[in-house]
Amino acid sequence: MEFTYLGTAAAEGWPAVFCRCKYCLEAQRLGGKNIRTRSQAIINDDLLIDLPPDTYLHKLAHNLDLTRVKYLLLTHCHMDHFYPQELTVRGSCYSVDMVSPDLEIYCAEESFALFNRCTGWEIDGESLSRLHFHILKAFEPVQAGPYTITPLPANHMDMRHEPFIYHITDEAGVSVFYLHDSGYYSPAVWDYFKAQKKSADLISFDTTCGEEDTHGKGSHMGFPDVVRVRNEMREIGLVDAHTRCVLNHFSHNGHLLHHELEALAGPEQLEVSFDGKKLQL
Repeated sequence: MEFTYLGTAAAEGWPAVFCRCKYCLEAQRLGGKNIRTRSQAIINDDLLIDLPPDTYLHKLAHNLDLTRVKYLLLTHCHMDHFYPQELTVRGSCYSVDMVSPDLEIYCAEESFALFNRCTGWEIDGESLSRLHFHILKAFEPVQAGPYTITPLPANHMDMRHEPFIYHITDEAGVSVFYLHDSGYYSPAVWDYFKAQKKSADLISFDTTCGEEDTHGKGSHMGFPDVVRVRNEMREIGLVDAHTRCVLNHFSHNGHLLHHELEALAGPEQLEVSFDGKKLQL
């Protein structure tokens, strides 16, 4: 499995769209791995995780052929993870000679409702007919081609929106936990973690809060929270020496530029994501 981080920032991006704080100005000055677009990832070339406003930029920056994407997995309905209007130009006269004309979309009921509210007046019938929505329920796995996807309830803001974190496995048994956006996980999610019969190959951790310790009370995590969670996962066997543990989803309000994140992460055997980071799992 090839896993690629396309965007690694929180909702406002970094540098943030409308900001002149010293952290945004310094990120813009330094450039490189400090330039972070809104959160998105892709597995191989056919499973896309989230559809933020920066999807088109990701296509250009990372030389993607998004017509190959067969499966779209949505974590939740916040703008930086789901910009439904993008789908109004997928199909019909807007998208010619697509490798995969049909798109299977996996999401919560609220994300589907948002799609209908935002696109119902604009999307044409032919394009709509190519979008196949699958409404997910927590802890109920679904099959998306070669991938088994298990949605788990995230701890993130308004829980009525059914935010999900995900466990994704492929036919070879490669196991990925994509844990954005979420604070500390519920007992039921920990029971799911404990029930796994093998360690994960990749765990991608929310680190929106930078060095802040939320003490498990926030809807995002900071670095101290991640270290504690990773250690708890070691104790139950979900993390071992081969597991790639990666920090991701950063905000300028977390105040840590890429080199500062790496300085924190290195001693804890954690990796730091950046836009375009590829992992072979």
